[in-house]
Amino acid sequence: MKKLWNLKITPYKSGQLAEFVCRLYMRLHGYRIIAKNYKCGSGKKTSCGELDFVAAKGKRIVFCEVKKRKRSADFLYALSYKQQQRIMRGGEYFMKMHKTYRNHTMQFDVFFVRLPFYIHRIPNASYGKVKAMIRSL
Repeated sequence: MKKLWNLKITPYKSGQLAEFVCRLYMRLHGYRIIAKNYKCGSGKKTSCGELDFVAAKGKRIVFCEVKKRKRSADFLYALSYKQQQRIMRGGEYFMKMHKTYRNHTMQFDVFFVRLPFYIHRIPNASYGKVKAMIRSL
């Protein structure tokens, strides 16, 4: 039988899809998306890196990191302590650059995504909370 469709999705495209699904999830829960793929600082290598997306609801601003993996077992190694510190520095940089949000409380959320239908959000994630939550999956 002749193959009609050549549907190869690259890891980059599937990562973009995972981020889109997470942004949609946040929108459906009443959040407003402020920024996506926000680069902190100038140049390619900074100590703050990039925030996957930033959302706001009321007086809360949420900095979100999306980790897409093929297997749930791989989530355990998806987010290191160093990466989490980088995300926090990115959030602080964002707040410094956008004075309109200075009265908002900051929150850091992590999304674990296994396409096509598995999304797990860890709100107000700390390193210990992330590791404990992953072990329970």
